[in-house]
Amino acid sequence: MAESTTNHPRDAPEATHSPRAKAVAAFHLLALRRQFDAIREVFGDGPPHRSREFIWVALEVILAELQGERIALRDLVLRAEGVLSAPTLPRIVAELEVMGFLLAESASNSRLKLLRPSARTMRILVARADAAFGEFVGVVSEAERRLTEERAQSPA
Repeated sequence: MAESTTNHPRDAPEATHSPRAKAVAAFHLLALRRQFDAIREVFGDGPPHRSREFIWVALEVILAELQGERIALRDLVLRAEGVLSAPTLPRIVAELEVMGFLLAESASNSRLKLLRPSARTMRILVARADAAFGEFVGVVSEAERRLTEERAQSPA
């Protein structure tokens, strides 16, 4: 006879009471909410069908730039790992170029098309950075507080 299982969160107390699990859920939710805010800010009330993918591509390119790395379309295809089709990514990159969010340049001695964020894209990031960072710090601070309380309450 098969063991009966339920799907109620209380049946996974190790997750529902874990400060780390709560922090991870909060980080993911915060990132998604910030993504939706960015979509509204950038695209207004009529965002394109693939606006979330646009934001992802832009963020990958921004992070590569900030880390001093080169990034090309083939890198994005590898990072998308089949979640986005290879034909979709060139269209997204082309649209971001037309909209003025990305710059593409040919690599020296290569057929690679290197991607860089435009000044406009960097200004949008900088304008949002302080508020976003503050929210992330809040999540970390709350998790640290809960972990400290948990350690203080657990027997030595």
